Amino acid sequence: MQQSRLLGPRLKLLNQAIAQDMDRTVTSLDLTGAQSFILRYLSMHKGEKVYPRDIEKQFHLSHPTVSGLLQRLEAKGFIQMEQEPADRRCRLVTPTDKAERIQQEIAGHICSLEDRMLAGMSEEEIETLIRLLDRARENLTETPNKEDTNP
Repeated sequence: MQQSRLLGPRLKLLNQAIAQDMDRTVTSLDLTGAQSFILRYLSMHKGEKVYPRDIEKQFHLSHPTVSGLLQRLEAKGFIQMEQEPADRRCRLVTPTDKAERIQQEIAGHICSLEDRMLAGMSEEEIETLIRLLDRARENLTETPNKEDTNP
């Protein structure tokens, strides 16, 4: 494959640009981009029980990574970690009032980033981009058939 057609490096650069942009915009809130995405997730699931494993699955992160992010968010006063009464081995993740107060600002940063990223694209192009990115992800996460892998 020609070097100019490689998608992996382009997607990695886009991911890095998104992370760097979010880090720059939420630093005034004493957050990193990753922490802001977790707080946004918690806000969107308000009233539901959220456990660290839910965050691991949603963001495709390892247990140690999520544990570190949650510890820092708790130390900054953005979340509380409480033992689940029904199963003391599980810990519930709950946003604090401090986290709730900044939700609109986080949502605004995310919307601004999305708008800038999609600037100049028509609705049809955006729908196509979403469909193709979803399909590419599905292609990589599907279990290959044994018939397809045997010569």
